[in-house]
Amino acid sequence: MKQDETRRKLIDGTIRIVARDGLDKATTKQISTETELNEVYIYRCFKDKEDMLAKAFCSLDEELVEKALLHISVMNVKGLTRRERCRFFFLAVWRFLLSNRSKCLAFIRYYYSPYFQKYSAAEHKKRYEPVVEKIAVAFRKEANVWMILNHVLTTMLDFSVKVFDGAVPDNDDTSEHVFRLIYQSVSQYFETEEIGGEKISV
Repeated sequence: MKQDETRRKLIDGTIRIVARDGLDKATTKQISTETELNEVYIYRCFKDKEDMLAKAFCSLDEELVEKALLHISVMNVKGLTRRERCRFFFLAVWRFLLSNRSKCLAFIRYYYSPYFQKYSAAEHKKRYEPVVEKIAVAFRKEANVWMILNHVLTTMLDFSVKVFDGAVPDNDDTSEHVFRLIYQSVSQYFETEEIGGEKISV
């Protein structure tokens, strides 16, 4: 097996364990068992366990950024209100999170752990720069778009957990409720836009 394939198998196994059992159970021995690979391969592909966890999170983070960038062009579609454009963008990312339960749970458990701040926070912020750059034009110049984006992400992640736990149903009403919460909290920072020759906030 090539090193890239081994590395991918170890990352996928790490994601499954973190999602299923939590970060504490993501030991090198457990990952070796999960992937049916000798522990020695872990240290050939990664510096240590912390590096492997960080690389697994990086993989999930990159996938989420890719999804966001794939759909963010809707924010420039003419003929739709800003609310409508935001809804299309939000629903694309929201459905992506809910359709990947294991990946979403692994992302959440790492994102809210001390590992994230110690090993991944700086790269995470840099990774989202293209997203921030593309949506910044919708907000007033003084708005902290990075903080707004973090708020949107954490709100979606928090409600994803509620859906996975069965606390709220996975249906259109829940999607609309989460969207309204997000939109109401961030709309105050939007730049005015021109509709029919008149500048208004929508």
